[in-house]
Amino acid sequence: MSLFRFACAGVLALTACASPGTSFEDVMRRTQPLMPKRPDPLTYGTRPENPVRVGWGDKGVSAYFGLLRGPQGQPVAWRRMGDCCEFTEVDGRGTAKGKLSIFEVTYEGLDTPVVLYVDAYTGGSVYAPWGFVLEGGPDAPATPPGMEPDVIEL
Repeated sequence: MSLFRFACAGVLALTACASPGTSFEDVMRRTQPLMPKRPDPLTYGTRPENPVRVGWGDKGVSAYFGLLRGPQGQPVAWRRMGDCCEFTEVDGRGTAKGKLSIFEVTYEGLDTPVVLYVDAYTGGSVYAPWGFVLEGGPDAPATPPGMEPDVIEL
């Protein structure tokens, strides 16, 4: 019941802050959505201005490539080619400096490797670049019957 009261108080606060004659729908349209905006799928990861933001340094990079798959679920092979594009970001926590890492990524059946730009310093929501899927993601192919991973009961 207290959650319901909290929600009602939030709605009242939003509407109370609105100017007279402003509807609740107008107030909600002006607020930021709870879900982050999905990046442009055609340039995501393939251009320095739209990198994959994995955060967590080398651990984040390894985890991301461990989940990245070809369109039919093929595992990917990847190698680091170097760094580029130094940047400085200022946020509520201070100033962060870093570089983008460049990776060459391929999978069985891909004619030409894809170059991906990865930001290991800044975390964010991650997606699969065009032509790839993330294991367990909404676009990932279903696991064939009999190939399900073993489940360990604790």
